[in-house]
Amino acid sequence: MLFNSYIFALFAIIVFGFYFTIGDWAWRKRFLLGMSYLFYAAWNLPYLVLILFSTGLDYFAAHRMAQASRKTTKSIYLVVSLVGNLGVLSYFKYGNFLLDSFVSVAAVAGIQYEPMPWNILLPVGISFYTFQTLSYTLDVYRGRLKPSKSLSDFALFVTFFPQLVAGPIVRARAFLPQLLQPVTITQDKIGWGLTLFLLGLFQKVVVADGIMAPIVNTVFAADGYLPSLTVFAGMVGFTIQMYCDFSGYSMMAIGLALCLGFTLPRNFRAPFSAVGYQDFWRRWHISLSTFFRDYLYAPIRKQAKTRSLTNVLVAQFFTFLIIGLWHGASWNFALWGVFNAVIIVIEIGLQRLIGHWDVWKAKAWKYIFNAGAYILFLFSILLFRAVDFAHASDLFLSFFRPTETALRLSNVDWILMIPPVVAVFALHHTLRDRSFEAIARATPAILRVAVLTAMLLAIILFGQPNEEFIYFQF
Repeated sequence: MLFNSYIFALFAIIVFGFYFTIGDWAWRKRFLLGMSYLFYAAWNLPYLVLILFSTGLDYFAAHRMAQASRKTTKSIYLVVSLVGNLGVLSYFKYGNFLLDSFVSVAAVAGIQYEPMPWNILLPVGISFYTFQTLSYTLDVYRGRLKPSKSLSDFALFVTFFPQLVAGPIVRARAFLPQLLQPVTITQDKIGWGLTLFLLGLFQKVVVADGIMAPIVNTVFAADGYLPSLTVFAGMVGFTIQMYCDFSGYSMMAIGLALCLGFTLPRNFRAPFSAVGYQDFWRRWHISLSTFFRDYLYAPIRKQAKTRSLTNVLVAQFFTFLIIGLWHGASWNFALWGVFNAVIIVIEIGLQRLIGHWDVWKAKAWKYIFNAGAYILFLFSILLFRAVDFAHASDLFLSFFRPTETALRLSNVDWILMIPPVVAVFALHHTLRDRSFEAIARATPAILRVAVLTAMLLAIILFGQPNEEFIYFQF
């Protein structure tokens, strides 16, 4: 059930229509839980069992950890949670990848092996809700969170429909406390929530799908070498498409949750205004990067006896390798993760070596580092978006090999593409150190209404509903 579909509009009317009429808080939460299960079952009813499994497993494991008097016993239940959740995730998401890799290795060794086709459908959102439930058991294990007394509250945390299938990844210690008392729903919350939903829908339907997707798909569907300007346009277009697609979903999720009285964390903070690559990852997909920082990178660094660059390299390499594979089961994504790790380690090394020089304090360097971070992200996109490594290599080499291919963007493509690119970058630099909500509220009401009305008309006139979100495949 897509946010940008008519069936979801009907679903939302039913949810909000009944939600606000239920006076008892316990029954209101149960209703929301039931509708969240219905929301997910609309994708694939049998796979609802997987969510029920993760919910029951982690609820049980967390309570056992809290009751355990010995650290060894707590560790056993943590391992049960990790193996259960990551085992299911690995089977559905990485089974085919591991099988293909085994076949390739066997072929190198001279063994011909032809397995049965792996026709397993990837459950929508499995990466997101698996990490949510894992954050719960990890926090209980560390003593940062007490286990939930209510199974239904914990189940609602796992399945809360606004962010269930594509995030933001919500921590239990941020969401579960909101369920203890009836949420406060005000006219201001509903108004701002609907505003965020409309802004997110505009990003997704008009910019990502209506303008960028046709151009990007044309470039990345071509074979062989292409004109360098065409490849560059495809790369830039995909960064804007991916940002507007995923940021749009996150904004819609946050807006829907706010209308229901709940607060979800920000997932993006003007990433294209980042000064350096580390800053970029502090602003891009924040809920994922902070998850890996807290539960993977920090523990690895803690085991190291020194803060040497070698230890940083190992921690960054392993963390970003997993981040890459989280995004997709292919060597392209693994290399994409390693590429990001290498860039960050180089940046950290330069900061340690010459970061004290006065020249770096010059304002002009901020723009240089901003441009450099974006260009590096652009080239990483070749690995992220290309079909395979050979395809990514052809696109990369297109910058250095002149070609006479006929695939060139039309003037109409450029006219459609340039304005949203400029608008996104201008908006990000405006919002680098400022709150979007503060700027919006400081804008005259008549101008806000005019902008939102124009966006709504653009969605109606030019939008194509029922286009899936990019991050659904992750």
